[in-house]
Amino acid sequence: MGLIVGDTMTGSGAAFETLFRTEAGRLVRLAHLLGAEDAEDVVQEAFCRLYDVRQQREVANPTAYLSRIVVNEVRSRRRRKLLGDRKVLHLGTAEPADEHVVRTESVRGLLRALDHLAPRQREALVLRYWLDLPLAEIADAMQVRVGTVKSLVSRGLARLATELEDHR
Repeated sequence: MGLIVGDTMTGSGAAFETLFRTEAGRLVRLAHLLGAEDAEDVVQEAFCRLYDVRQQREVANPTAYLSRIVVNEVRSRRRRKLLGDRKVLHLGTAEPADEHVVRTESVRGLLRALDHLAPRQREALVLRYWLDLPLAEIADAMQVRVGTVKSLVSRGLARLATELEDHR
């Protein structure tokens, strides 16, 4: 990101604000596509962590650092939710009020198909095709090797194609 390169994020509140204004929307969409039920909270947590870290050390690529935090935070929340779901009886819930935005059937179908993917496959596909990240950056964000990313993307695409075909 060109605006932050000159300022290494160690001291300038203006640079941090610029980073927030330019990246927050993208990160909320990323968290949502990764399956976060509270995407805005995930992104807020990511920026809070970056803010704390930048007081202690230089963050060379804050955009990549934020993406990594979002991926990890979504994973952590999913794990906590799964553990909590084992202990709670669900009687059903109503759709959240912010879900009233009408989506086309193709988008709904794609989101349903993404929900059926393994979490790591979903992460790899979203990072690859929504954020258009190169494989090396995906590997860094997911903290895996490039070969693992290739495998996750390949298997995820195959599964996604099957899921989409099943919904037709």
